[in-house]
Amino acid sequence: MLITVEGLVIAERNYGESDRFIDILTAEYGVIEICVRGARKLAGRNNASTQLFSYARFCFNKKGERYSLNSSEPIRVFYELRLDMKKLALAEYFIEVSRYCVTTGQSARDIMSLLLNSLHFLSKDLRSCEFLKSVFEMRFMSEIGMLPQLIGCRDCYRYDTEEMFFMADRACLLCGEHFYERGFEENEYHIRLTPSVFQALQFICLAEMKRIFNFRLGDDSLRLLNEITEKYILTRLSRGFKTLDFYNELCKTDDTSATGG
Repeated sequence: MLITVEGLVIAERNYGESDRFIDILTAEYGVIEICVRGARKLAGRNNASTQLFSYARFCFNKKGERYSLNSSEPIRVFYELRLDMKKLALAEYFIEVSRYCVTTGQSARDIMSLLLNSLHFLSKDLRSCEFLKSVFEMRFMSEIGMLPQLIGCRDCYRYDTEEMFFMADRACLLCGEHFYERGFEENEYHIRLTPSVFQALQFICLAEMKRIFNFRLGDDSLRLLNEITEKYILTRLSRGFKTLDFYNELCKTDDTSATGG
């Protein structure tokens, strides 16, 4: 059985002397593992299409539960990501999250669109790393069915109160009145929102996919948004990611260099 799909390479593993297994994320079939014969040869005809971050058209044979590549045609390689360590680390975080959450046979059309758009904006310097990280984290969680309650306070449904708190461990909002009434205190899981960050969270989760990158935030608001989205994804998935740890270490190094520390 011959199958043709467009997919993004999100993992690669060497096999034998010249072969390689790749995992590709597809809109129709989720994640598929494909064997690529001779992929590591210098003159291999599928070299460009089977590298990490390559988006290509793949034609492969299915025999039982195994897939073997027949031919491929690159569409977009995202080579620019390899030229900047911080961008590369963030892109690897995006695909690690995707690999963890998307399975074989699962429809992943919206996740595929989110990932490709995030890599495009990242590789072309159209948005900052911090901006793209927050947008990806929050929209990804929404797409896999973990959309937090963002319309208003969970208890009274008000959204225009002077104080509003995002409850990362409870996936909801509380107004100041009900936050204090329940005996909560501000901490890493209970985060006070500003109006601009509240609106950004709603926009990322609820706007059409093609519009989610079309907003701006000041530096302070963007830092708060990053704190919220990272805490939310780690809390709801109940795990950490090594690629995220590495990305955050690079950010700390950048901050130290910028302040002359």
